[in-house]
Parts: sequence; C-alpha cells; structure tokens
Amino acid sequence: MERTLQTLISERGDAFVGRDAERGFLLGLLDDAGPAVAFVCGIAGVGKSALLRAFAADAQAAGATVLAVEGESTEPTEAGFLRALSGALGTDVESPAAATAALAARRGRVVLTVDAYERLGLLDDWLRRVLVPALPADARVVVAGRDAPLAAWSATYGDVLATLELDSLPPADAVELLRRRGVPSRRAARINRAVRGHPLSLQLAAATPSALTGEDATLAAQATSELARVYLDELDPATREALDAACVLRRVTVPLMDAMLGADRAADAFARVRALPFVTLGADGLVVHHVLREAVAAELRALDPPRHRRLRAAGWRRLRDELSAAGEADLWRYTADMLYLLDAPAVRDAFFPASAPRYGIEPARASDGEAIAAIARGYETPAGAAVLDAWWRAVPGAFFVARDADGSIAGFSALCEPGDLPVSLYERDPIAAGWRAHLRREPLGRGERALFIRFMAGLRGERPAPEVAALYLDLKRTYLVMRPALRRLYTCARDPAAMAPTLEPLGFAAFAQASGEDPFTSYCNDLGPGSVDGWLAGLAARDVLGPEGPALDPDARTITLDGAPISLTPLEFGVLRCLDERAGAVVRRETLLAEVWGASWDGDGNALEAVVSGLRRKLGAHAASVETVRGVGYRLRPLA
Repeated sequence: MERTLQTLISERGDAFVGRDAERGFLLGLLDDAGPAVAFVCGIAGVGKSALLRAFAADAQAAGATVLAVEGESTEPTEAGFLRALSGALGTDVESPAAATAALAARRGRVVLTVDAYERLGLLDDWLRRVLVPALPADARVVVAGRDAPLAAWSATYGDVLATLELDSLPPADAVELLRRRGVPSRRAARINRAVRGHPLSLQLAAATPSALTGEDATLAAQATSELARVYLDELDPATREALDAACVLRRVTVPLMDAMLGADRAADAFARVRALPFVTLGADGLVVHHVLREAVAAELRALDPPRHRRLRAAGWRRLRDELSAAGEADLWRYTADMLYLLDAPAVRDAFFPASAPRYGIEPARASDGEAIAAIARGYETPAGAAVLDAWWRAVPGAFFVARDADGSIAGFSALCEPGDLPVSLYERDPIAAGWRAHLRREPLGRGERALFIRFMAGLRGERPAPEVAALYLDLKRTYLVMRPALRRLYTCARDPAAMAPTLEPLGFAAFAQASGEDPFTSYCNDLGPGSVDGWLAGLAARDVLGPEGPALDPDARTITLDGAPISLTPLEFGVLRCLDERAGAVVRRETLLAEVWGASWDGDGNALEAVVSGLRRKLGAHAASVETVRGVGYRLRPLA
C-alpha cells in the first residue's frame, strides 16, 4: 500500500518525543563494554513502556534482534515465561538451556525486553538466579517496571547491572509532545506548567477539549486523576457507557461486551473503546491504561453501584463459562481476570503485589541449615525445633529461604507434597501425620495433588513481617505451577484465634487439633475440582454477586440462579439447604439422611443418590457445584 499524507501525519503525531539521554543510555547496552542488564523504573504514566518501545526500534535499527515479553499477559511461572519467550522467538523453548541455545543461534546482538515487570513479581528470583545468567554472554536484557530491582540483583550482577529511573519530561519536550497532538504552543506551555511534564497527564490534557479551550483552573489540581475525571466527563454517552463496561474487567473482548451490554451493541462498544487513546489491543483483548481504568471503575462504583455490580456480575459469568472450557495454556488469563475482580486485597495482592518484596526467595542451600535452626529456636518449642530438624534432614529440598541484600537469611518455609515425606518423618511429626490421616479419610481423586505448607516463619517468628510476606508471595507461584492438578492445601497455626480471620475467608477450615507436646490447629483448603482457578472464581463470585447471588427461599422451596427461581421438591430443597449450610465442607451421607429423611430412616439406600441426581438436573449449568466426594458424601461449591 502506498504511503499517503495521512500516513505521514500519523507517524509524526505518534513519534516518540524526547528522552534522548535515556535512549542513548539504553543503546549503550549494545556495546561490548556496556551493561548487560538494565532496569527502567518509575511511577505510573511516566512513560516506561513508551521508552521501551522506542529503545526496541533504536536497537533494531542498529542491527540487533529484539524479543519482547509483556508482563501483563504472561503467567508468572517458569513455564509461563518460557511460553511467552517461545512466542517471541517463534520456536518452542521449554527450559533455560533451550532458551540459551535458541538465542545463541541468532546472528548478532539479541535483546530481551520485559515490560510491566511488576506483574512478574513471583518470578523475580527465578529470572535473577536461573534464566538471565544462563543467557548467551552477548545477549542483553532490559526490564521496565514500577520498582527498582531488589538489592539481590546488584549483589549478583555488580556493574553488569544498570538502573534507569524515569522522571517527568523537561519543559521543551513536554511542549513538543502537546504540539504534535494539535495543541498550540502557547497553550501547551500553560498546560505543562500545571501538569509538570508527567507524560500521561500531558496526553490526557491533549485529549480533553476543556483543557485546550477553558481556563487554567481546569488543571489546577495538577493531578492525573483530576484530568482523567475531566476527560471522562467529556466523552459522548455511548462511548462512556462502553468504557464503563471495559473498565470493570481487567481486559475486554467482543464476547465480554456481549455479556455486559448485549449482542446488538457489543461490536460497536468494542470499536468505540478501541478507538480511544490509552487503550491497547493485545493477545488478551483490549486493555485500558490502569490509571484510567481505576478512575472509571471507582467513579462508576460511587455514582451508580447497581450498574457497577450488574456489569461485574455479567462479566464474571461470561469469564466463568469461558474458564470451564479453557485449555491449560490459557488458564493464566482467566486467573488474572478473576484476581482483578476480587475486592479482597489479601488474595489479589498475594499474586499481584502492590510493591516488590524486599527479600529474594530461593531454594535453601546445604549450608543454610544452621541459620534456619537459629530462626526456629527463636519461636519454636524444643519439640517443634526437633520436628523441624527432622524435616531438614529428611527433605531439605522442601525448604526455601528469604535472603536480604547481603545474603543473610531472614526467613524460611517448608512445603512439599505428601508423597515426598518418608514414613519415618510422619512418625516424628504429629502435624503431618494428622494431614495424612485427613487425606485417607477424604481421599483425592485420580490425578489430584495436595500441598503441605508445614513451616513459614521469619526473624519475628510466624507473626506478619516483610520476610514472611515475601515467602507467602512466593508460595503463590507454587500454586500456579501445580494447577490444574492442585486440589488441597494443608497448613497449621499455633494461634488459631489470630490466624482464623486471615485463613477462613480464603476457604481454609480447621479440622483437627494436633496431639503431642507442641499442639497446633491444622487447616485444610479444598480448592475444588477447578483447582486454583475454580477457587479464585468462587472467591470472585462472593465479591461480585454479593446480595444478588443465589438465594434459597424455604417458603417457596426455590433457589434463584441467574435471576430466575428454580422450584425444588421438599427432599431436593432439604439436601441443598443442608449442603449450603456447610458450603465448601464435605457432608457425609449419614448426616444428609439424618437431617433430610430423619434419624429413623431405614429405607432405600439409593434414595439420596436419586434426589441428588434430580437436583443436578434442575441446576443445569450449575450441576457440577454439587460435588460427589467418593466414599464419603457430597460438597457444595459456589452456585453462582
């Protein structure tokens, strides 16, 4: 296609403005004597992604090959990152060694860029210790994210590592950016005095008519959030309605728009959002810049709570249906979608931390035993310390440590699967023995796995502290690696009154008090047949649906699902109510028969199965929520 004048206008309007020193700094990576790894960091909207794209173009113009990984859409596991790298390479790599070989086969300098690095916090240790050191010596890595690298990066890489902290644009560049977007020079200078060179604020001002024609009072707040509000107020109603729908979710597609706004408006709404500035189209769909997305969602929640709730509920139902048919390679996008819908910071931040942890997490080394024992002596009883020592001797590979900047150990954890423990350790540890007994009473299905989280402590014991938070954050990586087979989590607490408010909202239930000299309360979280993703979908359902969720009406003997009442027989309603009162827990056959049929029931042994079968037929698409626990009874999963 021939170039046109419009093509030239678009190219010049979209051209990167300023940052000459920063671009030159990054181009220094291409020199043999320059740094090999660079971190670009700065606050939201300061232009990190734009600089990364400009550098990629500069590097390609200099003859380098650039491979880009987008943190926003990459699963934060080793396998997820390697899948993203495989997409950039155009060939499958399933290990760091394979990635090294594939990069070495490329001619000339190869540069790997990683954007939105804050989304990959669970992978920081693996990238620092495993992948990046394995890359060919002539490869270069540029990472962009909100936070500066952990001190462990500097300790590991020395002068091979460089950090570039982005600040606002200088006045001349800020005015030029506005001028290229059609703002007269004099007005551009006045706008920049208000927003002080912040790139996102400049672009918002350029897209806001009142900022271009009104009084400077429009910009008096000197804040991106205020400009965002003014910009949003000036959108036409149809576009604002489409944007509202797009901003209650992490990303939006035409099917999601269909679910929220209706089939007759979905395509137009999608096109309206796609045409807006601050919206990008990626592999997952349309993504609104997070500053705008949060501003829109907050305003909608405050001004029209019912509509905010309806849009989220409709989007959640569509995501739930898509999740049920998703392949393993697509699970991450739905995990991220459900996490975005959660109002529970304890869960969301465990996968997407607001800031980088201060400690690097890595597998314990053989030389770490004494440091781990020293931490344990600070809070464990003699009996507990003896059990920990037995774990260290029997399964040292189960231990992870939190290291500070100088390599000292500030905390540790021990986690493994039941089959990793030798019989002798079960004999020494009453907690693990209790967990094994629970598994025998309520066995897992074929292919399902359990995770024992036996120790998690820092210098201040088990109390909340930064080093313990870093260990809990890294634990979520294990969850993702083990899904979709991960079914059950076991942990314990010495002080259940302190831990219950944290554990119970996440689905953990106390099931036994361990015996022995050092008693703990044990907890189990059965994630359900949907593993981690099903668990998160259930938590999201609780947050999203709220009072509009499923409702049992004992007088009418109905359950309301998806806004419609479903009539039940007395026995069906009795079984469902009995399960609902113990939602998430296994209800034994004997309990159901006693409560629904009566303690004296001695009739047909298949009566319960027949009623459950009829109940499932009436529940339709929600039938799988009534789950059979082989040899024990039934359990009710979220019905939304």
